[in-house]
Amino acid sequence: MKHFCLTVLFLVLLAGVGAPRADASSAVATSASAPILLPSAGNSNQLEPASQEPPARESKPDPGSVESPAMAEPSAAEPESRAVPAGSAPESVAPGTSPELPEEEKRNGHTDDLESDYVPEEEGEAPVTLYDPLEPFNRAMYHVNDKLYFWLLKPVSQTYGEVVPEPARISVRNFFSNLAFPVRFLSCLLQADFSGAVKESGRFVVNTLWGVGGLLDPSSKNELDLPKQNVDLGQTLGIYGLGPGFYIVWPVLGPSSLRDTVDIAGRHFLSPVSYLNPWYAPMTVRGYEAVNDTSLRIGDYEALKGAAIDPYLSIRDAFAQYRKQKIEARKKHLTKQLPSGEGKMPVSVGSGIE
Repeated sequence: MKHFCLTVLFLVLLAGVGAPRADASSAVATSASAPILLPSAGNSNQLEPASQEPPARESKPDPGSVESPAMAEPSAAEPESRAVPAGSAPESVAPGTSPELPEEEKRNGHTDDLESDYVPEEEGEAPVTLYDPLEPFNRAMYHVNDKLYFWLLKPVSQTYGEVVPEPARISVRNFFSNLAFPVRFLSCLLQADFSGAVKESGRFVVNTLWGVGGLLDPSSKNELDLPKQNVDLGQTLGIYGLGPGFYIVWPVLGPSSLRDTVDIAGRHFLSPVSYLNPWYAPMTVRGYEAVNDTSLRIGDYEALKGAAIDPYLSIRDAFAQYRKQKIEARKKHLTKQLPSGEGKMPVSVGSGIE
């Protein structure tokens, strides 16, 4: 009987301890299954159940199951990107810096430096200069001639040009040009330009007879086509290869060179004016010729002098360039007259500076 009572007491204790646990577990289950009531948007007194579904977790791809680029299909909404070959992708450049160019472009001169704005000048002919050992004397003679021009020759020529009309002055220039026929004829012969010598002879005859002693120039018209040969003795020496020597400025006569001084002497002896009497007649005639020529080109010397920093050097270089171009033009003219198959000029051309 005693054991039975102990057993019943033990069971009653177990029942009292287990009842609250069952109520708690049932309450947890009930709260888990019961929906949470929230006030509706339209009526604050009416409650609506809220969804208790847990938020869906974003599926992260397994590192071992990443698809290869070849197997992946492009999305329809996204445009297909062009494939970029390996090694051609541009590298990131820090802000404020310019990307470096390949070595090949650097060698070709493609740089972004300030030096890239510099354009090298094309290689052309070297400037023509004359040896000038007599520069002090030449500068003194240049100033003498300059003063003679502005103080005497220019005022007289301007007055002469106002009195004599231009057609008459052009006729006077044609007359003196016709008198210089011996110099041009001899120069053509010395250059072995026999066709030029024939044309110059025909020109002299036509202008003397039909041009009223050379005042007119009918031989230059298209009907006859006998142009004046632009030759002289100094040019002839240059075609044969003789260099100009040194630069010299003669008083009254102007700039020249040692080689072209031969031309001055040749013009003096070949001109009929040199044999006039009395002795001052040649100087008078040549003075009148200078006044007439100057009246037709007043302003040329002033323009050259005004545009030059050092007029002496500018005139010297201009003279040297003019003589060189005149000789080179004559060489080309003689080369064109060669028969086909011949490769040399009828004269031996040297390589000296013209």
